[in-house]
Amino acid sequence: MSRFLIRTFLWVLAASGLCAQQAPPTEVVLTATSSAKLVLAMTAPKVSGVSEATVGTEFTAVLKRDLDESGVIAVLQERLPADAAPVKAWKEAGAQWLLSVRLSKAGSGDLQVEASAVDTGAEKGVFTRTYKADKIVPLRHIAHSLADDLVGRLTGDRGVASSRIVFVRGLAKGVKEIFQVDRDGAGLMQLTRHGALTLAPTVAQDGRLAYVTYKGGAPEVWGQRRVNGDHEKLYPTTNAGGMISMLSSPAWSPDGKRLAFVQGDRRGNADIMVLDLATGRARRLTDSTGINTEPSWNPNGTQLAFTSDREGGPQVFLMQDDGSNLRKLTTEGLYNASPAWSPNGAMVAYVSRFEGKFDLFIYKLGEGKAYQITTGVSTSESPAWSPDERRLVFTSNRFGSSQLFTTDLSGRQILRMSELGDCQSPRWIRGR
Repeated sequence: MSRFLIRTFLWVLAASGLCAQQAPPTEVVLTATSSAKLVLAMTAPKVSGVSEATVGTEFTAVLKRDLDESGVIAVLQERLPADAAPVKAWKEAGAQWLLSVRLSKAGSGDLQVEASAVDTGAEKGVFTRTYKADKIVPLRHIAHSLADDLVGRLTGDRGVASSRIVFVRGLAKGVKEIFQVDRDGAGLMQLTRHGALTLAPTVAQDGRLAYVTYKGGAPEVWGQRRVNGDHEKLYPTTNAGGMISMLSSPAWSPDGKRLAFVQGDRRGNADIMVLDLATGRARRLTDSTGINTEPSWNPNGTQLAFTSDREGGPQVFLMQDDGSNLRKLTTEGLYNASPAWSPNGAMVAYVSRFEGKFDLFIYKLGEGKAYQITTGVSTSESPAWSPDERRLVFTSNRFGSSQLFTTDLSGRQILRMSELGDCQSPRWIRGR
């Protein structure tokens, strides 16, 4: 392997967090102020046929956490009136909405949850919803759905408490697999079982998965052609004759008909390619002697952001989906990489390296400015947007091993999703 190809491979690993330097553990868990949020209070749920302790841990606590992390609702926690107090008393305590919930379980084990909210100022109902689920559905899933519907009633856009994170996790030396976890860190599920390096997951809007795996020795792009379909090889479609030395960073187009990915050759070049799933044809979008990697589509599938070292150190560039209209996005800093285009197309998140560590930045396209999100002695990498564009999921080594975290766009509310270690390449997707 040439020195240049080794440098290419190490750079890709570094950008994905595999070569990140370890830093002393430090915790940053700050709660954003509620001044711009709607303040909601909740009376104790009325329960029938369900353990109150179970409701407290699997429903009430989950619902409060979901709402507090929504970014638009703050749950009133202190100086609460008695549950039977009039609505006026709740208003005087600071609540703008008052939520009441009734949970009941039928003899079959099926659950019914009735929820209603009152505007304490107008003293009239603003929300009513009934949820029914069989005994197989966890109670916390109903809490997630209620939180999402309350956010939707307030903002017009449903919340993301029911969403999921797809990510890579190391299991043993030389073995990484793709996993999925619920937004609250529960419900861990293993999605691949190749027993090899399996990296760089991407999820289409209809839920189809694609990724790179070394299960056959050489790198291949695998994934699903159909929703809920079997995993199969997507690329290369024919014998490449040993010319492909590296495949990485697949990314579904918004319409789910194309896959952008990175292909390296034995001359040390790495270029952005686009695969048409219907025809099996792949075309090259970049053609330079540098490293072009980490493609990310804009929401309408007409442009891509990507990382390139064509001018020296890695920087974020933009281009049309046919490779034309190439322009540089980042101009400050010597190492900028891992772009992620926001769901509405107005922002690009990325990482910038300074003094051996990475921090998250957001570039606002309308302003032509970049804003730093994380700061500290630890490294933060691999940003990906929440579907509602209010938060980012990323990996950080602030507790030693690389773990999953989320942050609001101010960087003031950084939360650890779970204690799972050796995680990388998270992708945030819509849930149930």
